[in-house]
Amino acid sequence: VGAGRRWCRRCKLHQPLRTKHCHDCNMCVRTHDHHCPWLGTCVGENNRVLFYWFLVFQHLELALFFLEGLKGISVMEPSVLLIMGLLFIAMFFIMVSVLLCFHTFLLLANLTTWEHSSWSNITYMKPFHREKGSPFGRSMSANVAMYCCGPQWVPERFRRYAALRRDEEGGAEWEVSEPRPPNCLLRCCGDSC
Repeated sequence: VGAGRRWCRRCKLHQPLRTKHCHDCNMCVRTHDHHCPWLGTCVGENNRVLFYWFLVFQHLELALFFLEGLKGISVMEPSVLLIMGLLFIAMFFIMVSVLLCFHTFLLLANLTTWEHSSWSNITYMKPFHREKGSPFGRSMSANVAMYCCGPQWVPERFRRYAALRRDEEGGAEWEVSEPRPPNCLLRCCGDSC
């Protein structure tokens, strides 16, 4: 199944597949995932693996801070300020945990946040049923390689996948194909997302 390039009226260019214009950054972003207000930039093709690691390290940091805070609570003299701080850290830990789980699902399914949330409004996604999985998804290991690596760092057996090929601008050259049925893990996670 082929998909034509859309014209961006603001940037005055034809957008490659999976590209979206970000109104916050005022530019087109390849493999657009979302605009992150915490980072002040878009998460897309060139930095989504860095965003994923940012979530992993935030998750670990919040867990360590929470555990250290627990050590400081005295049974005889509980500090109200410390307890309030721990509740605040616990709230952020839960939020980061949910984000990390969601982005792990997206990584394994080879989807972006934008594609997952706006499937029925995206022209190249409309012909496909969400239940059958992403038209860009391959095996879980290939999806991880597509998400994390450029073509020069990918094992030879994965280089045949479109996402690991580059166009003349250096961006990923995506191809839409018939979706492969998602495995059990992705089916279960996809229903709850």
